[in-house]
Amino acid sequence: MRIHPALICGLALLPPAAQAQAPAWADLWRVTDGTLVRPAALSTAPSAAFWNPAAVVASHGPAFSAEIFQTPDVVNVSAALLGASYTVHPRLSIGVLAGRLSVGDLVRTSTSPASDAGEIPVYTQFAGTALGTTLGPAAIGVTALLHDARLDGEESGGFTLDVGLQVQPVSSLVLAVATHVGDPIATESDASQVVAGASYAISIAPVLGFGADVLVRYGLTIHQLGGTEHLAGLGLVLARRLAIDGGVSWSRGYGTSAWQPMLGLAFRAGAYRVGISRGTGVADLGAAYRVILGVGGAW
Repeated sequence: MRIHPALICGLALLPPAAQAQAPAWADLWRVTDGTLVRPAALSTAPSAAFWNPAAVVASHGPAFSAEIFQTPDVVNVSAALLGASYTVHPRLSIGVLAGRLSVGDLVRTSTSPASDAGEIPVYTQFAGTALGTTLGPAAIGVTALLHDARLDGEESGGFTLDVGLQVQPVSSLVLAVATHVGDPIATESDASQVVAGASYAISIAPVLGFGADVLVRYGLTIHQLGGTEHLAGLGLVLARRLAIDGGVSWSRGYGTSAWQPMLGLAFRAGAYRVGISRGTGVADLGAAYRVILGVGGAW
């Protein structure tokens, strides 16, 4: 069988002691983390409830977002993440989530370089709901997701229950923390993690005649099985219509750790939002891109 770097990444990102025990869906989504130019815990789009359930509260009305992730053909990992949210009461928001990540171009070979019939299926997918409420300056959310995954002949599935918090104690400061892919029945084999983030906004002199804010951000990912990853970044927001983001992340994979740069650009026209970010992929897996499309919701 031909070895595919993306498949290796999906497995190698797990600590060695857990590789044979963790469910197939538990860690494959980490391949996309290298394009999260903003800390996952601070995201506010409806689809971002996958990273922090509290994001379902941020929309303050009907909203929809889609995130598309793609790597070059040599890696051939693609993913789609969809989310919709609706505020049914000033203190109650509901949402739905769905996502799928797949690895393509995996084939079997025998005694010759020619591939045998059929590709090797490798994918993970999920669907579920989100529920959120506000308590003073805090937004609290919960997601319940059903997962299904396949790695060649191995199939697995499971249920996860995650919780998240975003709080704005003052207008310029946002703090957030959430569990991610946390099995409610915790065991040593879980690939669970906690994500956290902080963002501080600094108003500066107008740029090109537009009001401007600089956002200083820091993100943290703590893995249950050991290891911590960091993300530090800066963002420039003009007239709450154009955002330019940059950052560096310290991530693990393939038994190594490295700082990796990321860049992002987003703009808003009326209720519509478009964003794109580029990273070098987890553990320098290769250039990766994320496109975000949204209607409604918070900036």
